Amino acid sequence: AFNRVVPHGLTQFGIARDFATRTKERELTIWDDFPKGIKFEPGYMSFAGSGHDSRTTEIFIVNPGVSEAQLRMFGENSWETPFATVLDVDNSALRKIYSGYGDMPHFGGRGPDSARIYEEHGYTYLSKEFPKLDYIDRCYVVDEVGLSDLSAGDL
Repeated sequence: AFNRVVPHGLTQFGIARDFATRTKERELTIWDDFPKGIKFEPGYMSFAGSGHDSRTTEIFIVNPGVSEAQLRMFGENSWETPFATVLDVDNSALRKIYSGYGDMPHFGGRGPDSARIYEEHGYTYLSKEFPKLDYIDRCYVVDEVGLSDLSAGDL
């Protein structure tokens, strides 16, 4: 689920639908990267975190239209290091992801509480309380699958 979508801010996702998977993956943290001095730009992707060496499966993308002040704030935390980018971000599907709920309650928004998503019935909570959320149906690692291996209906 795209569980945190802040217009002109960020889009966050990465909490697994399956309870056992999300519980296991939450315990396997990823160390912070050494500072690389990379400045965030719209379309850049980074792991989300909540403290030193706290990264797991959650990722955020910097949305188009983000302010310069907000751009300067991304990367201030040791767990925020860009590792990928959305190509042609201004014309990407990122603009079509539902953003009406805004940020999570912890930051003053009306969106889902990520702690509740991690509970056993977290995705039931999402479907009942946030019916307009968008989801990732499937994902492919192109280098392993290759675009030629997929039919147009798969994409």
